[in-house]
Amino acid sequence: MKRIYKKKSRLNLKQLGFSVFTLFIVFVAFKILTPPSSVVERIQSFDGSKTARLRKFYYVSQPSYKIDYRETDKLVWLNLLYLPSYTNVPHETATESIEWSPDSERLDFRINGTSVWTYSFSQE
Repeated sequence: MKRIYKKKSRLNLKQLGFSVFTLFIVFVAFKILTPPSSVVERIQSFDGSKTARLRKFYYVSQPSYKIDYRETDKLVWLNLLYLPSYTNVPHETATESIEWSPDSERLDFRINGTSVWTYSFSQE
């Protein structure tokens, strides 16, 4: 009795379709769960060793703030501050900014010119 074997294809269309569908679902979930954001400011330190950025997120109605930095020769941004909301000033009138100290060792977060948060890199 002769046995006939069916040669399996290396490309399984069912598995490929399922993988594409799964990646699509993950992408849609990521887009739904990621809040709208904008980069308010990106500045480089005076000595050129670091770059800092201020991002604003809208989860509900009040904006949230994130401050990240990275070394000039690195690609990864490190998070320094996450401020869920700042309610001392109405968000419609708030002007946000970040500022390096002249020696590039301190980073200040300001809202309407008042320092809200300060980080010293010399503490590391």
